[in-house]
Amino acid sequence: MTFGGMLLAEIRHRWLNFTLCLVAIATATGLFIAAPTIVRGFAAETEERLDSLQQQTEKELAALDKKTKRIMRDIGVNLRIVHKDTNFGSLYTDFVAHDFPEDYVQKLATAPSIETVVHVIAMLQHKTKWNDRSVLIVGINPVLTASQKNTEKPHMVKPVKPGTVLVGHELGAGMEVGGQVEIEGKSFTIASIEPEFGDLKDVQFVMHLDDAQTILDRGGKINQILALNCKCKGNRLSKVRAEVEEVLPDTKVAEHFTRAEAREKQRDLVEQARSEQLSRLKSNRDAAQRSLAVLLGVLSPIVVFGSALFVGVLTWLNVRERCHEIGVLRALGKGDLNIVALILARCALTGLIGGAIGVATYFAGSATAPSWLNEEALSSVQFIAPTTSLLILAIAGAPLVAIISGYLPTLVAIRQDTARVLAAN
Repeated sequence: MTFGGMLLAEIRHRWLNFTLCLVAIATATGLFIAAPTIVRGFAAETEERLDSLQQQTEKELAALDKKTKRIMRDIGVNLRIVHKDTNFGSLYTDFVAHDFPEDYVQKLATAPSIETVVHVIAMLQHKTKWNDRSVLIVGINPVLTASQKNTEKPHMVKPVKPGTVLVGHELGAGMEVGGQVEIEGKSFTIASIEPEFGDLKDVQFVMHLDDAQTILDRGGKINQILALNCKCKGNRLSKVRAEVEEVLPDTKVAEHFTRAEAREKQRDLVEQARSEQLSRLKSNRDAAQRSLAVLLGVLSPIVVFGSALFVGVLTWLNVRERCHEIGVLRALGKGDLNIVALILARCALTGLIGGAIGVATYFAGSATAPSWLNEEALSSVQFIAPTTSLLILAIAGAPLVAIISGYLPTLVAIRQDTARVLAAN
């Protein structure tokens, strides 16, 4: 009988042992492909979801940061620029300040060296009597700086139309929007009666700067420039003073410390929260990748070892059952090489067929997945595609593992004494 005939006869005679070996190899091959493939697929899906979550988080945090900046901006201006001869004590108590030319505000707004000052407001403020009450006449003209004109951002202060006036809450009793009010001998249309602020705004008449200059007979003059310091970090006031005094050397700058400090602290808190959240996302991603790498490193060796052990046990049982046959083959002149070749050829054939069945089963499962997976699970299948190198390793490795598993049982077979084996049977 030829070698091939002996091999086929052995398989037919002990088909159950051969079938169990096939099942073991096929299962191990399928798991060998599936385990790392699914883990890698899960890793890819996790990475994509984390990327999406990070992008969404960055988008939300950017929107929050933008919203915070706007809220901080709406707190109000935090810089006051006056003539250098102005006494701040007189300004704060009696609202008296030295005048300077209105074109100063244009110089400030158009100077290319100005980087820390935005939302500039030219102001003429004057304390006077109206209906036996002390009131403030405030003329304003909001001006965009050079750095703002290309950003499509409106000025934080809405301009007042000429001929109209914004009436403070305390002064608006008995008045109506659209009505008329006379101030310093000139009639104005009431554009709005302001809500209660609980400060000097409640006793102000706010009008266009040109109107204020006209009724106060101070044409082309202002006595204050209000502005917003948009660079809150570090020694902010020194930077602002250096920039402003370079453009307007005969002025000086005061800061509304509480507002500036609130802006800085709140924006710092938002930035800190943003950094911490993005850091946590990155940390979670790194931890997930490490866990998956460890899982992959553990699963593959376990699958291969389990398969090799099972095939080895079955091969050993097969050798035990074939002790008499091996003795007969030796008595007929078959050498150890023939016996070893027969046993290991059976192992190799088992590995080759089992490996092919395992690969085919995996692809059959992947192909039929749409018919039995729900929509959420099906969305993950796109990530579960084995690499070419993994398939080659599985198909080539299955026979090799089977041969290695059968090595020790084969050694046992060729070391048996032929006479004792035949005598025992």
